[in-house]
Amino acid sequence: MTFADLLKKVEGARAETLPALLPELFKGMYEAALLDTETEALFQAVKKKTGVSVGALRKDWTRYRTTREEEARQEAAPSLTPEALEAAQELSADRALLHKAIETIGALGVVGEQENRGLLYLALLSAKSQTPISVLVKGRSSSGKSFLVSNALKLIPPRGYYELSSMSSKALVYTDLDFSHRHLVLYEEDGLQSEEVLYLIRSLLSEGRIRYLTVEKNGSGKLVAREIDRPGPTGLITTMTQGLTKEDNETRTFSLYMDDSKEHTLSVVAALAEREALGTRSEVDVRPWHALYEALPQAEVIVPFAPHITRLLESKDLPEDLTRLRRDFVRYLTLVKVITRLHHARRETQGGCLVATLEDYALAYHLAARPMARSVHTISPQALALARAVAEVHALKVEKAQDKGVSQESVVVYAKELAKHLRWAKRTVHKWLDQAEAAELIDINKDGNRLAIRPLEGARLEEESFRLLPEPEKLAQELREGGSYIHPITGEICTLYLPETACTFPSKTPINNVQDDESHRARYVHERAHTPKKPAPEAKKPRAHPESSSSSQNPEVRARPAWGEDDPLAQDLGEEEGGDWEVEIL
Repeated sequence: MTFADLLKKVEGARAETLPALLPELFKGMYEAALLDTETEALFQAVKKKTGVSVGALRKDWTRYRTTREEEARQEAAPSLTPEALEAAQELSADRALLHKAIETIGALGVVGEQENRGLLYLALLSAKSQTPISVLVKGRSSSGKSFLVSNALKLIPPRGYYELSSMSSKALVYTDLDFSHRHLVLYEEDGLQSEEVLYLIRSLLSEGRIRYLTVEKNGSGKLVAREIDRPGPTGLITTMTQGLTKEDNETRTFSLYMDDSKEHTLSVVAALAEREALGTRSEVDVRPWHALYEALPQAEVIVPFAPHITRLLESKDLPEDLTRLRRDFVRYLTLVKVITRLHHARRETQGGCLVATLEDYALAYHLAARPMARSVHTISPQALALARAVAEVHALKVEKAQDKGVSQESVVVYAKELAKHLRWAKRTVHKWLDQAEAAELIDINKDGNRLAIRPLEGARLEEESFRLLPEPEKLAQELREGGSYIHPITGEICTLYLPETACTFPSKTPINNVQDDESHRARYVHERAHTPKKPAPEAKKPRAHPESSSSSQNPEVRARPAWGEDDPLAQDLGEEEGGDWEVEIL
């Protein structure tokens, strides 16, 4: 249908026939792909015939077009074949699942950023929970923020998110799209500059729905009140170049910082060159990942060790105004629960609920411990690098001032000097100054038209000093549990040990069922390395006291296997450790 055909349809329009005409008119406009000028001409013609305002027509047209585009996007998604569903089941049973997800995003073209890849993927999966995780991806222009987000989205079926570049102030209210259990993806925070848009999004994130009361004309032209209810829960993924945004937004999200270092940029350029030299890029089949998303169970998850995490928090150096931790801790537990659901094929249940394991905690820790500490302390790698530069430049200037007899108190550092020292653009220095000051890493005062910057005495300048969550090994000791897991970033097997006073792992339980022979062997080697050699006994004596109860009667007695004569590990360690089982009282 052409523009001329649509104009003929409008000629016979009347106010009473418009509700029946609009769906057919909008369908023709959508299929004809009219120019904006042609659309406006049609709306003016409708207004002339019916008296309906052009603004109301634009609003209805936007809703119709948005709905049709979303339907087309979902129809274009690859269908889930039986092979894809079977591959998804295999992924759920794979201990290296998260590592494979991170590697798959890398195969799609993302260079480096493994921690950001993994955390962003988990955040997108959290849309299927009752508390979706929202993320701010921060970095300089051209640092790859949007590229990272768009490739992470390829592992999620289209129904799991909705992409936008910007929106009008009331688009979330009037759209017919369903935002329940999905992420709203905005590729620049500039699209959220309207305070009204920000308020609606914050309501959607915190309250899990939007309830909006408005006034509209009914069929007879009378103004009537109408309540619009847009249910969630909904998450937000957006990118930004600023180091800090409004506090109300920061406390509702995790902040991910892109690696904008020179070394990483050269790595990206090298990868691009290699890709061009090959001429083609191997296709990545994302259908198993889509099937895995669809197969995620909705069962509740129990985190039995959550109270132990709170007892082990590195709290002595935390700021006093720590209210945001109340939200951050819930977000971290949501990550643990998402990982439990991902591995549901290998998890035990209790009363219909999945039970999280120490393995789930460790996987979440390696992806979220640093981002969470950065969020709580309001720091970033860039702000820390800037604070270190302030200290270094200030120390050099103090040394020169002392040679000239100038007091140390009068020495300050300026942004121009920091830009030269760091080899950053001056605008980049100014971008991170606010965050460094907010984190109490530096002190800033006005010196005419310039900023006079000083280091703060005792400020922590290394990221390792900003700890918050207990390391998996520390939590394992607290729980007196052990096991192993596949590191999500490196893909290496990591083993968690009991305190050295214990002789071996506890027996398998429904809550911790991850031990294997490799873990036992690793623990055995660990004990041998930390136990001084004793002189050979004159006669073989039993390890347990005669009056002690057997291991089957006393839970504090553990049996430790000693490797057989044919075991190469036993041969390396000597015949003394081979042979029968030994019993040891704990």
